[in-house]
Amino acid sequence: MPFIAPVVAAIGAGAAAVGSFVAGIGVVGQAVLGIGLSVAASYASKALAGKTPKTPGGVQFERQYGGAVPRQVACGLVGIAGHDTYCSTYGPANYEMHQLYTLSDYPSDGLSRVAINGKWVTLEPTESSPARGRVVMTGPFAGLVWIKFLDGRQTAALSPLVNFANPVGRWTANHIGIGQTAVLVSMTFNDERNSSFPDFFFEFRGARLYDWRKDSTAGGSGPHRWDDPSTHEFSENPQVIEYNYRRGFAINGDMFCGMGMAPADLPLDKWTPAANISDEATDYGPRYRCSIMLDCTAEHGENIASIQMACGAATVDGIAGSWPVVGHDQPVAITFTDDDLISTAPVRWQARRSMSELVNSVAGKVASPEEVWSMVDYETQTSPVLLALDRRNRDLTIDFPQVRVSGQAAALAAIYFKENRYEASAEVTLRPRFLVLEPGDWARWNSARYGNRVYLVKAVTLVSLDGEGPRNVQLTLEERDGSIYDGVSAPVVTLPLPPGAPAYLAEVQSFTALPILLTGTDGRMQAGIRAAWEAVDDVTVTGVDLMYFPTAQPDAVILRSVPVSQTVALLDGVLSATQYRVRTRLVTDPPRTVGWSVGELVTTSDLPDPDFGVYLDQIKGDAYRALLSLRADINAAGQRLDDLVRQTAAGMGAQARDTAVAVRAGNANAAALVGLSASVTDLNGVVTANAEVVSSLSAQVGDIRGEGLWKMEVVAGSGDVVARLVIFMRATLADEWVEVGTAWETGFSGGEPFARVTNFATQYMVVNPLDNSAAPLFVVDAATDQVVINVGLLRVPTLSALSVDAGELTAGIIRSTDSKTVFNVAAGTLRISS
Repeated sequence: MPFIAPVVAAIGAGAAAVGSFVAGIGVVGQAVLGIGLSVAASYASKALAGKTPKTPGGVQFERQYGGAVPRQVACGLVGIAGHDTYCSTYGPANYEMHQLYTLSDYPSDGLSRVAINGKWVTLEPTESSPARGRVVMTGPFAGLVWIKFLDGRQTAALSPLVNFANPVGRWTANHIGIGQTAVLVSMTFNDERNSSFPDFFFEFRGARLYDWRKDSTAGGSGPHRWDDPSTHEFSENPQVIEYNYRRGFAINGDMFCGMGMAPADLPLDKWTPAANISDEATDYGPRYRCSIMLDCTAEHGENIASIQMACGAATVDGIAGSWPVVGHDQPVAITFTDDDLISTAPVRWQARRSMSELVNSVAGKVASPEEVWSMVDYETQTSPVLLALDRRNRDLTIDFPQVRVSGQAAALAAIYFKENRYEASAEVTLRPRFLVLEPGDWARWNSARYGNRVYLVKAVTLVSLDGEGPRNVQLTLEERDGSIYDGVSAPVVTLPLPPGAPAYLAEVQSFTALPILLTGTDGRMQAGIRAAWEAVDDVTVTGVDLMYFPTAQPDAVILRSVPVSQTVALLDGVLSATQYRVRTRLVTDPPRTVGWSVGELVTTSDLPDPDFGVYLDQIKGDAYRALLSLRADINAAGQRLDDLVRQTAAGMGAQARDTAVAVRAGNANAAALVGLSASVTDLNGVVTANAEVVSSLSAQVGDIRGEGLWKMEVVAGSGDVVARLVIFMRATLADEWVEVGTAWETGFSGGEPFARVTNFATQYMVVNPLDNSAAPLFVVDAATDQVVINVGLLRVPTLSALSVDAGELTAGIIRSTDSKTVFNVAAGTLRISS
């Protein structure tokens, strides 16, 4: 009878032993258990040979750059610096920036946390800005950084990247990133708080995976379906991750990662027990969890070996397909004796491993999310008895970058350590009735010669001693015991501070902020705040900065600085009956990074309306300073123009220069014109000087036309002077058109000065640029003949008369200017005091 070739090749060193053992016997069929369970011996051998196993893990600290970055799929909870994919600055002085980081090449479940410069920060619970995402609320970058998470299911390009691309068109509507998990970081640079670009680190939940145990059509219970990714869920179960990898990850039908195995080759009745073992509850949570960035360019064995390292598993490659066997205590499937052996077949039995494979201490590191995914030590697994027996240290380092729980890493290290010290191995041939054994089963061999031991069945091979003989069963065995899989309690990791490290003060202590009344130089009462704190005993502190602002207007910030010897500060320039936040920051020498404190909330004292002048004076001062800056700019520009005029030959005349572009195709055309002109003319003895800049645009398709005009001109002559800016636009549809525009003019006419702004529009509104969700502050709508003012408080310091024709007037409190008469409409009370 011809021999049947082996179905699956053996894995690793065990394969060579099996092959040499059956040589000359005749292999009919073979099922082999991979050597993943003999991790300690394998690592010890590689360490002796100077080889470091390649282990894909769940943490990547190095940011990736360029286009030659391998694709990867994040599974489980992972931490990554990301792939720097796109960066663009825009706005005044390029103080606004967009940075896009790619995290995974497959859709993910969601963002967990973000670290900036090595420290976790708090994001707002929900997106206040759909375009920019969630704002950072804590740390030095609070209010300056926004985080937008893209889970890979996006169907349109990010509008901020398209709208603010620099140069225009660098990011288009076609840049969607289908299937890619990414993070958009939007940041505003601030010379005081973030003058340099920070380092970001992202913790996120990886791919949503298919779990056959939740598929009612595959023998499970639930809505999961392999062909419907919308039914998949996030999972850290190592067997669920491995099953999905073996089936393959695909985007739009393109399988770019995984093995592409048929479901028939992955028997679910074998996979389910292994997955259930990983979900068992322990003191540190589920027994086995996996965090891994699957490398799409790595060998399949590297990815699978890393997954199985997280759960002490091995792969069975048999006639029925492939499935994992997870290390756990299990009952003995069968017992055999020496009488069951084929007497004419060779028996190989080895009591001890080689000295190069033995270890008496296993230690290493595990990823710690609380330490921003730094690798920290887990509990060392060792035995003083074995150390004395070996008479030397046989230390082995096994790191678990694919594990994020210290207790799980310690339990795995204990399994690998104990497995290594159960050293007996054997290769025997049994009668055909033992064909019921499968790789991964435990069997007891009660031998008069070799002892009574329990073994793990690593390989089952169907052989015959000759071409016509019966199909006997050859077993490859490795010693096991249930005590190997005793649980290990999660240790408490203590991270000591470096010896002698100084403790610097982070903020002032016992800080308080109370409302007070101050007397101004004009004798009027005004609101104020008294800020106080304990004396500072940190010799590196030289002063205290104070920041205070109305909580309703966080941009109206006032800053004060006091020396370190001062413990009380009186803060003025505040509104009455208004809530303020007062924050502090230490000034140090030598300088070190010190953030603003959270501060205290305080509501200032209620005063009559005249005190509103304090706030108006402040605004007036700010506006006047802005005006002085503009005057300086226009004076400098005027100086440059005067220099240009002095270099021009004298004489009447005009100069003009135009730049124009135009395109026409069929009934469509587009044109743009920019013109500069300057002239000096003498008409009947009247000299007139004129300079103007004109930009005009037009675009038309059929009877649809749009036009735009921007014109700035200055005219001087005959005692009059006018400076004018005009912006005017028109849209035309057939015979109908609509226009909008504005004209700004200033000058002297007949010796009289004028400065006016004229707007042409059917609707005019003012909106808050800092709050996209707020209603417009001011709206004038000519179509509905309405004026709407959306403000919480409207103050009119002086009003001689008011005539209102209203059907209904709603008010809360009506009060006289001296506060002696108060009519509380809501409460229905009237108070008059003398």
